[in-house]
Amino acid sequence: MCTTKFNIKKYPMLKTMMVLMLASTMACISDTSDEKKEASEDIEIKPEVVFSIVDSEPLQFFIESRGVVEPIQKTVISPRTSGYVEEHQLIPGQRVNKGQVILQLDQEEAKLAVKEAYNNYLKFKSEYEVTARSQRSFEGEVNEELTKINTGFANAEVSYEKAKLNLKYTTITAPFDGTISIQEVISNGAFLGAGKELGTLTNTKKVRIRFDVLESEIAQLETGMKVDLTAPSGAEYQGSIVGISPEIDIESKTGQAIVEVNNADGALKTGMTMEGRMYVRSVEGKVRIPRSSLLERDGRTLIFRLKGDEAEWVYVEPVAMNTEYVIINHEDIEAGDTLAIDKHFSISHQQKIVPLMYN
Repeated sequence: MCTTKFNIKKYPMLKTMMVLMLASTMACISDTSDEKKEASEDIEIKPEVVFSIVDSEPLQFFIESRGVVEPIQKTVISPRTSGYVEEHQLIPGQRVNKGQVILQLDQEEAKLAVKEAYNNYLKFKSEYEVTARSQRSFEGEVNEELTKINTGFANAEVSYEKAKLNLKYTTITAPFDGTISIQEVISNGAFLGAGKELGTLTNTKKVRIRFDVLESEIAQLETGMKVDLTAPSGAEYQGSIVGISPEIDIESKTGQAIVEVNNADGALKTGMTMEGRMYVRSVEGKVRIPRSSLLERDGRTLIFRLKGDEAEWVYVEPVAMNTEYVIINHEDIEAGDTLAIDKHFSISHQQKIVPLMYN
């Protein structure tokens, strides 16, 4: 194989041309880099800021608290006499109506006791009447109470009434409409001792909630005031104050506002925690703005208002505020203005921004 070597030194003109071409290429690369650098420096970064339109609604003040649901009526189911179960409605979740039999004990022994007591009642009544007639014949008058005691008729009367009560106690009826809650299974034929607590009957068609209120706020409340309620599920209800505690707890320095609310569907369960807002007063002003729009810089309060694609700050003085809104009476702020409420903590006056509308 024959290899030929090229010696550029023999061609000075070609060497000069190559040097010029290389210099030209490097210059173009440098110019392109400078153009990109200048273009990147011209890009303006606009932060996103959340805005909301303000209104002129009055500012409402509420007392907020948390309470626990309890039934409007509740009673313990407990037999007043012992006996064997004949029939019952003691089933967890069983709904019963007022006057309905929820527990029936066997009555045979109680009925016999009534008959026996009644026979004694008639016997001692007869003795009493004979003695009373005799006293009238010899003495002209009768001390009835003393004669009843001396003849045994008074004790016979008491025994008869007691026997009738024991027979009545073998039947337990519902004192009101409600739902049965019971912890253990009750079977027909089971023996129940007197006084045994079998379960409870509760009426939850209307429920009661006790809210603790600070002693400095409770004087603002009155019976009949409406209360907005929120359940753990987020469901909203409205109740009313039916009573206010006359005492303040020494340790917590709170009193209680007792609220009742309809619960026809039974969604509010005993023991459930409820949030309550009790309306007490309102304040009117020129503009109502979200409290989140307020910022503090250098010891002064300001807001950012949207103007075109810029955010301009305006110094304001709040007239009144609650946990959500603020009333201001600034001459340059009108209902319908758009104010920043989020992502505005680090922006500056007349800074260009990307406005995002709340909701």
